[in-house]
Amino acid sequence: MTQTHAGAHRKRVPAEHRVLGIDRRTLPPALFVIAVFLLLTVVVPRIDASIDWDDPIRAGEQLALTDTIAFTPATGWDIETGFRVGQGESGRKAGDATIAGDGITFQVSPDSFDGTPDQLLDQVEKVTSRTTDPTFRVEGNRSTLTTTTGQTGVVQPYSSLAVDGLVAAFVFDGTGLKITAYGPPTQMTAAAENIRAMIASIHTVDGNNA
Repeated sequence: MTQTHAGAHRKRVPAEHRVLGIDRRTLPPALFVIAVFLLLTVVVPRIDASIDWDDPIRAGEQLALTDTIAFTPATGWDIETGFRVGQGESGRKAGDATIAGDGITFQVSPDSFDGTPDQLLDQVEKVTSRTTDPTFRVEGNRSTLTTTTGQTGVVQPYSSLAVDGLVAAFVFDGTGLKITAYGPPTQMTAAAENIRAMIASIHTVDGNNA
C-alpha cells in the first residue's frame, strides 16, 4: 500500500510545473501546433486572397489556341489561363485561353469540329442553356463576323440575371472555336470594341513557329 502511494506521488507533476492543472512543459509544443494550424488555415489563405492576379498582355503579344491558331488579346488585359505564342518548351504549348479586363471575362476554347460555325453555335447554346445559369437566354439574331484574315464566323448575344454576354463560333480546318465574353451590361457596352477586335484577330499561323 505504501509503495502504491509512493509510485503515484512520483508520477504527479510538481506544483511548480503546473498551470491550471496542466503540465506547463507541454504548452510550448501545443502552442506551436496551434500556431502552425492558424498560419495554414487562416493567415496564408487571407494573404493569397488579398494578392491580385497580375499577368497583363503587352502590345503585340498573342495567345496560342492550337499549334496553328492564335489571337491577339487586348493590351493590358490579364491572362488567367492560356499560353503566349512561343511560350514553353519548343514553343508548342496551346489550349483554352481566358483573359479578363474592364470587368469582362473573355474565353476561347478550341476543339475538333467538322461542321459549320452555325452548327457549332447550335451545340454551344444547347449545352450552355442546360448546364449553367437557368436564367440564360439567347437574345437577338445571329450575325456574321469576319476576321482580319477573311475567316467568317457567327456571333449572337445572350443575357441572364447576372450578366450580359455574347457567344461566337468559328471553324478552322476541322478545329472549332467557342468564344464567349460576359460581364455587367455597362462594362460589356464599354468593352464592345475590344471584344470585337480580339475575335477578329483570330488567325492561323505556321505550326513550326506557334
